[in-house]
Amino acid sequence: MGIHRYYQRNYGKREVVPMMPNDTTRRGFLTAAGVGAATALTGCQSGPSEDNATATDESSTNQDSNNDTTDSGGTPTTGGTLQMMATGSIQTLDPINAKGSGAGYDQYGRSLMEFENGTYPPKPALATDYSMSDDGLTYTFQLREGVTFHDGSEFTADDIVYSYRRLAGSENSRNRDDIIGTTMTIAHEKDPSRSEPTDEETLADYVPGSLEVEAVDDYTFEMTLAAPFQYTLFQIAGGAFSILPEGSVGDIEGYDGEYAYNEFFSTQGDGPAYAGLGPFQVDSWTKGSEIQLTAFDEYYGSQPELDGITYTVVGSGNTRLSRFRQQNADVLEGMPTASFNPDGVSISETDGNRSVGTYTFDDGMTVNYGEIPSLSTEYLVFNTLEVPIAVRKAFAYAMNQDEIARDIYKGNAKAGYHITPPAPYPTFEDGVSSVETYDQHAESGYQSNTEYGEDGYPYGYGTTDLQSAQEVMEAAGYSDSNRYSITGTTIAGNSAYESVFTVLQSKLRSAYIDMSIEQAEFGTIISRAISGDMEVFGLGDGMEYPGPQNFLRFLYGESPGGQFTRWGAEGSYHEESLRQQALDTWESNYVGGDQASRNEAFQTIEEINWASVQELPFAHTTSQRFWHQNVDITMYDVMENQTFTDVMLSR
Repeated sequence: MGIHRYYQRNYGKREVVPMMPNDTTRRGFLTAAGVGAATALTGCQSGPSEDNATATDESSTNQDSNNDTTDSGGTPTTGGTLQMMATGSIQTLDPINAKGSGAGYDQYGRSLMEFENGTYPPKPALATDYSMSDDGLTYTFQLREGVTFHDGSEFTADDIVYSYRRLAGSENSRNRDDIIGTTMTIAHEKDPSRSEPTDEETLADYVPGSLEVEAVDDYTFEMTLAAPFQYTLFQIAGGAFSILPEGSVGDIEGYDGEYAYNEFFSTQGDGPAYAGLGPFQVDSWTKGSEIQLTAFDEYYGSQPELDGITYTVVGSGNTRLSRFRQQNADVLEGMPTASFNPDGVSISETDGNRSVGTYTFDDGMTVNYGEIPSLSTEYLVFNTLEVPIAVRKAFAYAMNQDEIARDIYKGNAKAGYHITPPAPYPTFEDGVSSVETYDQHAESGYQSNTEYGEDGYPYGYGTTDLQSAQEVMEAAGYSDSNRYSITGTTIAGNSAYESVFTVLQSKLRSAYIDMSIEQAEFGTIISRAISGDMEVFGLGDGMEYPGPQNFLRFLYGESPGGQFTRWGAEGSYHEESLRQQALDTWESNYVGGDQASRNEAFQTIEEINWASVQELPFAHTTSQRFWHQNVDITMYDVMENQTFTDVMLSR
């Protein structure tokens, strides 16, 4: 699923205006990087409200923050080590295999483009300029000169060619769909004999070395797409497109590699094998535990004010909160929902999407606070090979999205009825914003394209409909004497998801469904989702770019074997006509149609998901950050990416 941030998080009120490939041949970065103003997000993380039933006692926690500061503020000064917390186990630093809530990608990696402090359109990072052919297929980038990797080697266009080929061709790549998938597809050759015989085309048929990328010279890079894609610059700004030295890892044809994949990132001699281009270099890395970064003196941009950054893995939301309050962490990204008090927020300034101010705990402790609209969706994922459609619809009837947003998220979320968040939701007429379109379509079927959505959300807008849940189960042959058993899997420590499952568990009993609830670590959930051994689980997903196709590419059934839902695979509980409608809608409008046609297609696929209940959305949350008074840090914007070069600590 790309480097989605399964994740962190309101929603903007301006619609996305996509860049059309024939607008002009030459574009400057500041004027036409892809879209107009709206909101967006990158990535995949575990959700905004992680919490454990029992908090970890922090009395014995290491009190040495290495920054010699207090919470009383002071004079900002250079130096010191910023103490951060990662929400999930850091399993790899490799951009081609990075999933979940790995720490520090924006600090030690660099791509051609970047989202400066989370804003867009993307700005140049390793590139200085670009041009695009009249047909929107070929991009030519001019590169920075004199840029040095952490291992001392010089950055050239050959490094991009290698990194992109590895992203597409390595058997270790879990992000190849970002480069040769169904959205942005760099042209390449296919050989069906390279993949296992299936009814569906897979990405394994990629012919190594055939990716249409070229080092024109040392400082000119060129790539050619298979079809125009208006978010190309957004896509290549993602972490999966971080550049490594040519031949670093010998896991693709044509490169022997300095390291074998299993040796990559291992600590050898003076430090890890990893060499990136960011302002901080990896000093040490303990898999699943901690990553330590130090300032890189040869960084091409502004030198970091900090000496370094330490990311410590703290899986429990309660423990992260405790560490932060005891000043063993400088920044807290999101607070456990059960601990958050909306009355403690005092907003003093709003700048575009960002709102900043203070947060006061119940005991009077006051810290800095910021929040942003985030392009993210919280939803349930069903394995359609295992869970019949009647059961999935019963879940939808029992779900009350408004109740969840109000009672579980304490108003810090918008009720979710679509997989696409409100800000980039398609629009159909002037004067009706994306947010208004989102709400009107869910409430009344505004601009509906199918019978499944002609009256709006079909399972009860803002209500619980247990009678319909019971009736749909009875029609499928279930009763008190023939009940359906299912296991729901929630992220360990995520109190919001646990509450959603608990509420559903109680409601579904009247619909002849007995649900047991289990917990699993976030990384385990992603691994199990890939292998397909869960029936239903909760997930939060954030966008890599502000376009509906970012999410909807996983709903139209082209390659069910590679999707968490398996919808459309032989034996899944679906209607073939629905799948075919989704396929036809996507293929006829996604590439060849104009923006109006694409918007119609995206809404149609949302309605097909209503009918098939592959994924059941329930909330779009707000992303929060808390930081102590001694930390001088900018609140990021909706893309959430941020490089800590200008962060300072007060003494």
